[in-house]
Amino acid sequence: MELTPEQKIAQDAYADPVFFLKFFLPHLFPGDIPWVHRGILAILTRKTDFLLKYGDLDKIIQNFVWSEDPDDTEAELHAIFTPEFKDGEIVSLGMRITKFSEIMLPRGYSKTTLAGIGVVLYWILFQDKKFPVYVSETATHAEMQLGNVRRELEANERILAVFGALAPDRQSSLKWTGDQLETLTGITVVARGRGGQIRGLNVRGQRPDCILLDDVEDRDSVKTEDQRFKARQWMYGDVIPALPEMQENATMIALGTLLHPEALLMTLKNDPEWTSIIFGVRDKKGGLLWEANMDEKKIELKKQSFARAGQLPQYYLEYENTVRGADTQKFRPEFFIIQPEIRSNLEVCAIALDPAISQSHKADFSSLAIAGMNTKGKIIVLDMWGKVGATPREQVDRYFELATKHDCTHHGVESIAYQAALIHLLREEMFRKGRYFEIVPIKHTQKKEERIEGILQPRYANGYIQHVRHFPLLETQLLDWPNGKRDFPDALAMAIALLDPVAPLALGLNADPSNDEMPPLDEVFSDDWRTYQ
Repeated sequence: MELTPEQKIAQDAYADPVFFLKFFLPHLFPGDIPWVHRGILAILTRKTDFLLKYGDLDKIIQNFVWSEDPDDTEAELHAIFTPEFKDGEIVSLGMRITKFSEIMLPRGYSKTTLAGIGVVLYWILFQDKKFPVYVSETATHAEMQLGNVRRELEANERILAVFGALAPDRQSSLKWTGDQLETLTGITVVARGRGGQIRGLNVRGQRPDCILLDDVEDRDSVKTEDQRFKARQWMYGDVIPALPEMQENATMIALGTLLHPEALLMTLKNDPEWTSIIFGVRDKKGGLLWEANMDEKKIELKKQSFARAGQLPQYYLEYENTVRGADTQKFRPEFFIIQPEIRSNLEVCAIALDPAISQSHKADFSSLAIAGMNTKGKIIVLDMWGKVGATPREQVDRYFELATKHDCTHHGVESIAYQAALIHLLREEMFRKGRYFEIVPIKHTQKKEERIEGILQPRYANGYIQHVRHFPLLETQLLDWPNGKRDFPDALAMAIALLDPVAPLALGLNADPSNDEMPPLDEVFSDDWRTYQ
């Protein structure tokens, strides 16, 4: 029997949840649906074949993983999706998912629109779930989302054309209220807020066969241990028992963003019954999770904003779903002393370049640091420059520009990346400008983390380093230490290393080096910490 156009659309939409969202809800999903959302759709709908149509299978396979021991970073990761090959090509994807699963996504990554509206409508229209329960942070918020679903069922012309009217009339005994919808096809959907009664739900002999928890905690609910305990008590005493133990296809899915190190999501993450899939703004290989939503510039600005406010641990919770305690930070916001200073008050001044040759947008910064020392032994950070993908010509031009501007007395370049082309350009520029100086190629013998911490951390902690103004990228990379990029701290550490041998001169010709406010670096490290070519 030949299918009608409406039946064909319904058939295609059931097999392909991406097509379902794009065809029936174009106003909610106007752009491309990213691979991470396609993977979530596969888990929520328990379908995988449609993934083969859209590509990025390697990303989906590599990033939708879980660990039996989430506290062990070396523990083996298990893939949710397992490929089956034929003639070297993936022909199908298997899926291994447990009855209880949670997916952590960064803040602002459209999980509510995807799951709370799109997938709930999919379940209702195709009768995939007979009794789904949607749970959010408050009853008001949960009912608002159910109201969005209700409006689509009542007024979406494409849904009405393909599936017909599903809302009961006013004389019907079926409920069509703010917190409960009962369709003419026998589907019941209930909305509840955190703490609401879920255990014991039963409509015409049907118990919930799916419970979708969508950001059930907010900032207020995680503030105190008492509130967090109440959330756990409600989860384990009311929500989990509401799911029929004997019903094999009954599932519970928690979607959310981490708000506290002891939030409910962390409890579920450590529960052996739960499969926990965790995403930050980057994938497992460092690529952007959803570039159209948050690109490199937005991520950096967001991190700077949180760092300057002293809230970097909160950034990691909300955008990386990772716990980073403030008490473990090597560098703190109060370390950065802003004190204007003019070059004429400084006895010596050093410029150091940490080159980066790659022009890829994922490469390290080429970074320059200019630091001077006054007669009191204070180190003054005068200037910073950095660029990803800077050419050797750009690096040389900026080097000479800043070296001249600040009348630098000491000049250095990291020798690990000290390439012949860069040397040639630097010498060429000396002849062109008639300004000659010795360039010290600095070769490191210590690990970068140990070296930079040893040079910078005690000096910042004791107030011996001052900034003439805020340097957002330097400060963010220090506050984020040792995570993320380290190029600006590295350049500054090299500049300070260049100043260290002449510190007694900055303090006066008759100064006793033993009275310097900070010990020489040769005492902090071994004698060969600095090696010259």
